[in-house]
Amino acid sequence: MSANPGKYLSNNLGQSFLASPFQAPLNAWALVPVFAIVAVSVGFGAGLFQFGWLDSPITPVLPILLFVFPSLLEEAFFRGVLIPRNILASGHVKAAWSVAISTLVFVVWHPFNALAFNPTAISLFLNPWFLVIVGAMGITCGYAYVLSRSIWVPVIIHWATVTVWVLFLGGRNLVLEL
Repeated sequence: MSANPGKYLSNNLGQSFLASPFQAPLNAWALVPVFAIVAVSVGFGAGLFQFGWLDSPITPVLPILLFVFPSLLEEAFFRGVLIPRNILASGHVKAAWSVAISTLVFVVWHPFNALAFNPTAISLFLNPWFLVIVGAMGITCGYAYVLSRSIWVPVIIHWATVTVWVLFLGGRNLVLEL
């Protein structure tokens, strides 16, 4: 991060909000099918996923809520702040390290979040198989951000994943537990 945090945020996160996901190179989306296979295999194999429609009075508004948190807020920090938007100009090795560090912090955030703020999530957020899926998502979203330079690409990936999980695969939703 630069000596001027405001300038860093403006040049990175701020500019990434202005970059359209529709202008992202196709290869920015390349890891999505790999992530989906990993998530589905691990999720069903570990018993984290089960087919079923979420029947709740707030089901119609959940996609909007899930867009804001966790998708937009988490991606803004874990990709938009932690990964310099122009990291590829520094080379593939530095870009890979940035994605790895961002992913590690993203994975660690989940148990920390459960232990510090959300005790009802402890059993899930400390589940090693859940954390494998979180890690795969972090790599996918980081890769997508580095190549697209748009925060919207990882936000869309994160949002679609969480929305499908909560609405169709028995995922837990913090909003329903309030």
